[in-house]
Amino acid sequence: MDIMSALSRAKRGLRDDLRMHLLAIASLTVAFLCLGAALLSVTNLSRIADRWGGTQHLTVYLKDHATASDVAQLRLVLESLQEAREVRHVTADQARRDFAAQTNMTLQGAALSPDAFPASFEIALRDHVTPERIARIASSVQHFTAVDEVETYHDWFAQMGTLLRAGKSAVAMLAMLVVVCVLAIIGNGIRLAVANRRREIEVLKLCGATDAFVRSPFVVEGTLQAVIAAAVAVFMLLLAYAAVRGEIASTLSAITGVQPVFLHPLVALGMILGGGMVGAIGSTLSLRRYLKV
Repeated sequence: MDIMSALSRAKRGLRDDLRMHLLAIASLTVAFLCLGAALLSVTNLSRIADRWGGTQHLTVYLKDHATASDVAQLRLVLESLQEAREVRHVTADQARRDFAAQTNMTLQGAALSPDAFPASFEIALRDHVTPERIARIASSVQHFTAVDEVETYHDWFAQMGTLLRAGKSAVAMLAMLVVVCVLAIIGNGIRLAVANRRREIEVLKLCGATDAFVRSPFVVEGTLQAVIAAAVAVFMLLLAYAAVRGEIASTLSAITGVQPVFLHPLVALGMILGGGMVGAIGSTLSLRRYLKV
């Protein structure tokens, strides 16, 4: 099969049935855009889970009227823990400044009252501290006079893990739906293309054209439809990400400590190439059904 000949005839077919192919590409773009958006969400969710899962820590919130001696005694106890890698005392004023810096609210943050941000101790734990040991430490620390609340983030981690697993399952199901969608749209497009070029196909067969020669441009057309749709979807998703990143980056960083990222280049390339592969398979299967040569 001559690749250049197949490409040339596929190009002519795309041009002759331009409206039909544009409609197919538009439909496929919507499907790939949904898949790309789901992949982008799971990518950033995984980064958040890795970031928080890899840094075990406790937050000990202090009472508003805790005395300096009580705070000093608590700090001494926390620093003496073998599991504590670092203990950081965050005053209410420091918490307000950190919040303002992380959310790009330097001017507005200056007007916020320090009372809105409780003083605390941030304890970074060493690696491989078990959840049971963290719970016992939190229970012991809770009894100190200066302590208002101890946050272990255990429930947050559990919810994050559940959400991440659900997100990955949703992406897998969506990927299967996109494959079905591509096969259906490509199949309908091939059926119409074969019907529109029935006379040309008959002439080629009378001239001695092989089955592969007749089928090749249709396979190329289906592959190009899927590749173009996937590439357009990735580009549109990139534009949308660039447009909203500035609005959500500061908030996400303040809440999770993670900056949002776009799809890894290999993931984007995989979606485009995978789309083209599914398009080629869909074209081949449809030709066996609609084109008897």
